[in-house]
Amino acid sequence: MSTHTEVRNKLFGLYEQYVGEPESAREVYGYWLFIAGYLVGFGGILFYLLGPGMMAGEQFFLQEIAWSIAAVGLSLGLFGIVLLLPVRRRAIQASVVGFAIAIVGVILFTTVYPQYWGPDGISDRSPMVIVTYLTGNAILAGVTALVPVVTGRKGFLVEEEGYGDQPPVMVGEAMRGALFAVFRNATGDWTWRIIQQDALASSEATAATRPDAEATIDGVKTQIDEAGLLEITTAAFRLYENDEGEWRWVLMRDDGSVVAEGTDLYEDRDTTEESVSFVKEAGAGADILDIDGAAFNYTERDNRWTWELLDADRNDLATGVGDFPSHEDAERVAMRMAEEFGDARALAVESIGVELANEDGTWDWRFVDGDDELLATSTADFDTRRQAESAVEDVLPAVGDSSVTVAGTPTYEFHETDEGWRWRLVDATESVVARSHEPTGDRAASERSADEVARNVEAADLVDIDGAEYEVYPDGEDWHWRLATEDRTVLADSTFDHMSEDAATESIERVREQAAEADLIEFENAAFQVYEADDGEWRWRLIDEDGAVMADSGAEHESRSEATEAMMTLKQKAPDAEMLEIDTAAFELFRNDDDLWGWRLIDEAGHMVAEGPKLHDTRGGARTYLSQLKDNLHADVRTMSDAIFQAYTDDGDWRWRFVLTDGRVVADGEAAHATRDDLKQTVERIRGVAAEADSYAIGQFVVQLVGEEDDWRWRLLDRDRDLVAESARAYETEQAVKDVVMAVQNDAADAPVFSIESAVIWLTREDSGWRWTLSDEDREVLAQGTRFFGTRGDLEDHVEDLRRLAPQAGRVDFGDASYELFREGDSWYWRLLDSSQQVVSTGAGAFDSREEARKTVESVRDLVSAASVIEIDDAAFELHMVEGGWIWRLVDEGGDALAESIEPHESRSEARTEMNLVKEHAPDGWVSFTE
Repeated sequence: MSTHTEVRNKLFGLYEQYVGEPESAREVYGYWLFIAGYLVGFGGILFYLLGPGMMAGEQFFLQEIAWSIAAVGLSLGLFGIVLLLPVRRRAIQASVVGFAIAIVGVILFTTVYPQYWGPDGISDRSPMVIVTYLTGNAILAGVTALVPVVTGRKGFLVEEEGYGDQPPVMVGEAMRGALFAVFRNATGDWTWRIIQQDALASSEATAATRPDAEATIDGVKTQIDEAGLLEITTAAFRLYENDEGEWRWVLMRDDGSVVAEGTDLYEDRDTTEESVSFVKEAGAGADILDIDGAAFNYTERDNRWTWELLDADRNDLATGVGDFPSHEDAERVAMRMAEEFGDARALAVESIGVELANEDGTWDWRFVDGDDELLATSTADFDTRRQAESAVEDVLPAVGDSSVTVAGTPTYEFHETDEGWRWRLVDATESVVARSHEPTGDRAASERSADEVARNVEAADLVDIDGAEYEVYPDGEDWHWRLATEDRTVLADSTFDHMSEDAATESIERVREQAAEADLIEFENAAFQVYEADDGEWRWRLIDEDGAVMADSGAEHESRSEATEAMMTLKQKAPDAEMLEIDTAAFELFRNDDDLWGWRLIDEAGHMVAEGPKLHDTRGGARTYLSQLKDNLHADVRTMSDAIFQAYTDDGDWRWRFVLTDGRVVADGEAAHATRDDLKQTVERIRGVAAEADSYAIGQFVVQLVGEEDDWRWRLLDRDRDLVAESARAYETEQAVKDVVMAVQNDAADAPVFSIESAVIWLTREDSGWRWTLSDEDREVLAQGTRFFGTRGDLEDHVEDLRRLAPQAGRVDFGDASYELFREGDSWYWRLLDSSQQVVSTGAGAFDSREEARKTVESVRDLVSAASVIEIDDAAFELHMVEGGWIWRLVDEGGDALAESIEPHESRSEARTEMNLVKEHAPDGWVSFTE
């Protein structure tokens, strides 16, 4: 609504609220002009009193303003009074002239005051100004007061007609007649009805005021009087042009009833005729669309074909992606969609999913994200899908707890095996360079083992052992020695604590001397020993099989015989004890309580100076170790104050092991070397790696980030560092690849595992909501949904409906045009569609059933080809079929409805009869206003 109309309605509303019902629009405007004149005049007087009237001296400029405002207010008020009175048009015209003259007088006053005003002015022009102003006001007053008095004729200027008389039909002066009943509707606007005994018709438009309603009634009377009954002998397309120059058309039968109408407004007649021509040509042979459940439609544009799946209401359910070179190609993809959709798995991968894929007869598995982008692929191939699935079942629960490492950093990796905890040392090239020598019972013990390597590696020398060597090593504040072979078999170990390195070395020399002359003594029970002490005296003692002294002679004897006699006295009490005479040191083979055999070296004084470091299951085993000791008695002596890298050969290759000062082997090298120089270089490289390496524990798997600058990838390793899966693409930053790894770790445990046999329905969430896409095993998209859903559950319900509809979908072809039958509420309707499925025209009526609508369409097909095209420039009556029966309608030359029958009639003839009554009596009908 425009601003002018809003102001007008406001003025009328206030007048009706505070004054009363106006007889005309002029009355309302007159009232408000009178009020405006009063306010302006009073404002001028008030301005004078508060301005020049209160100031000393002559304030000519302010006086001029005040008197001019007051003068305009007086003339404006008089003009408002004229409009309030029921005068004729000629009186209004005279009042306008008078008001204009008065305004000219005011303008003249502003030009002559004060220089040319009054007898004191240069040239007194005040009489001319006063006469001009008074003449204008005289005309305003004389229009309503003087002219009727002088002429004696009220009707010369004043309206004599009224609306208070009753029509003849209401007072019995005529048998038939019509009455225009003007009244307010529920919204307070004015409307009207034509009444002939009963109400026959009602207006289609409303009026804001009673005068507007009167004007509308006058126009309708003229239209009814001139309107024809639109008697045409054949069906015709009628063309209309409205006041805005827009065109539309309707299709009418030969009885004047409308059966169809165009849905658009057209810019000109030519465009309208083009639309009509399309309906005449295409509508005559157009098929009737009858979609039962769902159907495929194929469309051609620019020699390319597309397809879509429609439901019974012609709503899009699915569409192909892209276009196709031929109808056959489009239909092939659509039919495949119908075949695959019913059995395809509906899959929602919101974050991470795992696909089992078959390539060249072998299976692998791969991580994909929510956009079906490939993240990583397994490196192993599997013979069957179940094997691949089993591998995935091992990976998914464990990958969430996997450590994340960055390649290129030397690291101790702690991992648990079936035997226990182990560690391995990885250098910057991701090569394993060392491993723990033996498993430990827990992770802490394994960490201590790696820590011992890290603390001692820098000081460790590279040492070769040729056969065997004596190793002199510290043990706290004391020193010990051992005889170790190349394979770290300890042949002998010292039994005493030595105060210094030299003392331990001297002990080795004594052992060499004594062992070289020592005899082998074997006993299984206790034995008597006769020996010469250091001071030359002879003694005896009783030792058990473990070498412990059970008894000793209490005195010294000058000769062996004396000692022997004393010993024999005691032997009578220990008859089973053997008798040994020790002239020099001796090796003793013995068996303990656990039936294990060992050896020890006893010097000539009966002291144990060396022993075998381990016990053996058999006597022969102890003999073998003793034999090796004798063979290596003269091995080199080496002080081992720090841990060592011990180099050794294995099948011709050089290797190393890491040995602590206490003789424990804690680490082994990983690689074999062709030469000792190669091994030496490796050892030098390992010194820095092992001393500075980080450490972490890994579970069943570890995620490793690999890259630099703008090329970062990730890979999944198992506990043996075997590659399980690797990234399928590169990332620009380390943080980007970390984000991907984090998503995999967070969601892998709940990731769906799937295999695309032939097709899969992807359920994806986009900005607009959830939607589905159907693709085959090669990720070629076969179809996608056209609707978005608020929740995943709603989409899943929709997909289930499509599973039922798609396999049984038929085929529709819109061609150039098609008739569509559709239902709204309890009624059926029809419309004509073009090849792009745009609605060209709609039926004019509603039907109780599909069959009735179909029969009407069949009759319309017969009408359109033979229908003529006419343009009627005058108002006309039309007959329309609506729900409930027939109505008549009066339309103007633009096709806009002016009036229509209030209620539908059972037959077209009854509607025509009432229409003829209105045509006959309405032009002379009286107007009656009621509240």
